[in-house]
Amino acid sequence: MDKNLVSMNKLKSDIKLMKSTFLNSNQENQLKEVEKRLDEMSIQIHKFNSRFSDSGWCAYDSMNMELIKKCNDEFERNGLDSAEKILINYYKSDVKCLTHWIKKSSKEFLYRYDLLQVFFKNHFDEMYYSSVPLGLIIIDGAVNDFTKSKGFFAEGTNVDAWDCLVGCNDGLEKLKKIFNKNRKKTNFEIIKMPYRNGILHGRDLNYANEYVSCKLIALMFAVADWMRMKNSEGQRKKEYHKSINPLSTGEALKQIKYNKEIQDEIEAWKRRSVCVGKDIPICGNVEEYMEYPYIMVIINMLNAWKAENYGELSKHLKLMFFEILSEGRRAGECRRFFESKKLMSFKLIDVEERACALSKVAVEVRWKENDKVKESKLVFGCAYQENEKEFEIAVPWRDNGEWIIMPWDMNGLYSL
Repeated sequence: MDKNLVSMNKLKSDIKLMKSTFLNSNQENQLKEVEKRLDEMSIQIHKFNSRFSDSGWCAYDSMNMELIKKCNDEFERNGLDSAEKILINYYKSDVKCLTHWIKKSSKEFLYRYDLLQVFFKNHFDEMYYSSVPLGLIIIDGAVNDFTKSKGFFAEGTNVDAWDCLVGCNDGLEKLKKIFNKNRKKTNFEIIKMPYRNGILHGRDLNYANEYVSCKLIALMFAVADWMRMKNSEGQRKKEYHKSINPLSTGEALKQIKYNKEIQDEIEAWKRRSVCVGKDIPICGNVEEYMEYPYIMVIINMLNAWKAENYGELSKHLKLMFFEILSEGRRAGECRRFFESKKLMSFKLIDVEERACALSKVAVEVRWKENDKVKESKLVFGCAYQENEKEFEIAVPWRDNGEWIIMPWDMNGLYSL
């Protein structure tokens, strides 16, 4: 396994250590199953990068593991060309519903929202003469803003990241070197790589094809993952080092006692079956949902949207926009996205209490955009999040946290 995958390596070591302790047969079987899955995952990732990186693909952290396995299986059956077709088909069609994630993955990509809209439209319309150079420009500029010094394709740009797939051997760094090759002669042959220098300097003339454009979309996802993992690197390292350094005896006893209390309380919690239109109004005032605080935050969010209060709306939907943005900038980006979408009405259609600190709320919304009335189902997760206190696990009845909104399915709002 790649040494950069520190957390996965530690988990495998922990499992081996636990297997040497006294376990009942059920616990031992569970550990074996987890170990088997980890081994399979690491094998699939290694195979994918070793087989496909020379052709301009790399595994990235948000990449579908089923896609990785499917490509490896096809490679073993019918070779590289056939396996690459699976990737091409995926980035020409299946990935369409995920493109909005790029736009909200970082402020650097968010600044290029309009360019991304055009890029994706051209790509899915197979207008590769325009999608390819625009994709190169977007990636280079976003990385330049992120590093505050150099673009993605510039010599000396460091694209490593701790404990993540894009930072592995045969990952993003290798693609950068391949795509940044010097192209000193005018080339009339079809290319299947997004050679930045050859394309933007007018030397590779036959670049407009699905291979080049699809590899740029895959590269965008990899770069977006790299930015996200780089931004969280300090906190992730802190949490990792905390996990490998044992607590003092006093702290450990305190933690055990608190965990036992919480465990007893969670086991005593009873899930409610919530029937919309019977137990709660389909569309009511916030006061009518007092017994369901997680629904109250959804109603407050929708009311803020309807009132065009983008500052308040951005606070409720902070996970929809990049988290490190200042409140003012986040409100501005929220306004930019929602000001053309005038909310007309909404109604609750489904509520499911999945755990004491997690519920699902589905809402049907109707809005007016560019003189057209549109409607869509939006799905939100409502999670009870702890305060910044060591050892403390948040549960609603202790009032030691807050309900936050997780935008699970907002695809209906993103129309190309």
